[in-house]
Amino acid sequence: MAYGIKEDAAEIFRQYYDEYYKSLISFACARLRSSSDFSEDCVQEAFMVFYDKLKSGERFEHPRAFLYRTLDNIIKKQQSKISTEQKNTLSLDDPENILELKAEDSADYEKYIKQLENTLDEDERFFYTEKYVNEKKIEQIAEESGLSVGAVTMRLSRLRKKLKKELEDLLI
Repeated sequence: MAYGIKEDAAEIFRQYYDEYYKSLISFACARLRSSSDFSEDCVQEAFMVFYDKLKSGERFEHPRAFLYRTLDNIIKKQQSKISTEQKNTLSLDDPENILELKAEDSADYEKYIKQLENTLDEDERFFYTEKYVNEKKIEQIAEESGLSVGAVTMRLSRLRKKLKKELEDLLI
C-alpha cells in the first residue's frame, strides 16, 4: 500500500483508529491498572505520533505493532515522569521530612491540625480527607473524582507543599 500523499494519511489514520482504538484503550487500562482519562490521553498521544509519521510519508508494514509499541513507550515515559515528580516532592507522610511539632500535648497537636485544615479550600480539603483521613490510594481518588492519576498526584503534591509551608508558619 503506497501512501505518501497527505490526503491518504488521513484516510489510513481513520481506518486504523477505528480498528484499534478500543483495544489500545484496554491495553492502556490494563498497563495502568485503572480506567481513566490518563489511559485515553496516552492512546491519543500514540495515535498522534502515528498520524505525524503517516503525514511525513512513512510506511508501516505492521501498523498495529507500531501503535502498541508506541503506546507502551508513552505509558512508560509518563509513569517515569510521575515517579520522578513523586520522589522530588516532599511528603508529609515521610518521617524524615516531617517537621517536628513542638506541641506539649495532644491538645496542641489537634489545634495545629484544625488550623491547617482551615487554610484549605473545598477542593484541597477533599483531597486531604480522601488521602490522609480516609487513607485512599491515588488511583481510587482519581477514579472517584473523575481526574487522571497524574492530576491527582499533582494536586496532592501541591497540597503537601502548602501544608508544609502553613505548618512552618504556625511553628515560627
